[in-house]
Amino acid sequence: MAIASMIIQPAANATERVATELSGLCGVTVNSITSKQEIIIVVEAASLNAVSEVAHAVEAISGVLGVFPSYITVADETAD
Repeated sequence: MAIASMIIQPAANATERVATELSGLCGVTVNSITSKQEIIIVVEAASLNAVSEVAHAVEAISGVLGVFPSYITVADETAD
């Protein structure tokens, strides 16, 4: 499983709408909205490619000016 944290920069006056659309994406959790109106999300996906697909979907949301990954990890969940 891949887990990523991203900072989303929305257009002025679009923060709440963008946050609502983000929360509707599979595997996306809206963590917080900063005082600068940046939206912090966590993405949980099956692979790094799937995280990339989510990032592209986020970029396609009207009102999103930028998507900035801040943390990415891959957790191996196979039992020993």
